[in-house]
Amino acid sequence: MYPSDDHNIWDEHQWESHINEMTRRHEHLRDLMESGPAGYPRWLTHIRDFPTKLDAVDAYIEEELLLEEAYFPFEDDEEEDDDVDDILFRDDDQADDWDPDEDGDVFDEPGEGEDVFGDDDDEEEDLESIFEEIFEEEAGDELTYDYASLENIAIYTDARDLAADLLIFNDSKPHYMDHPGFIHLVSEILLISTKLAAAYSMGFDVEVLGANIAYCKKALERANLTLLHLQGLRENPLGRDDYFELHRRLFELRNNIAVHVQETRDFFKNQL
Repeated sequence: MYPSDDHNIWDEHQWESHINEMTRRHEHLRDLMESGPAGYPRWLTHIRDFPTKLDAVDAYIEEELLLEEAYFPFEDDEEEDDDVDDILFRDDDQADDWDPDEDGDVFDEPGEGEDVFGDDDDEEEDLESIFEEIFEEEAGDELTYDYASLENIAIYTDARDLAADLLIFNDSKPHYMDHPGFIHLVSEILLISTKLAAAYSMGFDVEVLGANIAYCKKALERANLTLLHLQGLRENPLGRDDYFELHRRLFELRNNIAVHVQETRDFFKNQL
């Protein structure tokens, strides 16, 4: 823990311990969110419900960030749990009354027959809007990186694009989606994107930079495990060309995340 003028600043290890504990405590909520028809992951339903694969990826990431938002140590934990429970388990009447401006940035999936994009006067907020307020106070500050937009973080856009391209196989090579190993591959790459988005959502103030690093480390760990998993799909179900292209992109992503972690660590040390 690092001292500052008014309080102590958590390092990446303290944040990682806290996030791990909060993940364990919210495991039952994640299990409920993940449960879908025939045991399939919920991102499969997004392929059907959204007009593009990138929209489906963004919807999944927004839902995952709902749980990550409960991991801050500076609020009352019981209050946070109640807020998450209220959103996840509200009944239909409550869902009709839910106002995203009042109750927070929680993705509300459209029902059957509803317009995905909603009315012009009540447009769904995109993923970028979740984080835009983080940098309002830092607009005039000098930063090592141009992080005023999530889209400026190449490792995030690379992970997001890779996940969307995997979903395209649902149309071009649907037999891939029949293989449990490929389903797991897509889920893991989606989680890499989620952890990187969660890192960005923490911001780059020194007080929360340790959490940013901790989430990037989780993305790096996922990338390493996913590379190992991918090797088992080399001959079944993936064809040779698909395997080598996916391996190349995932390998580069893993390496770039590792570099990003080290650069962010250096940035953190320079702020102390």
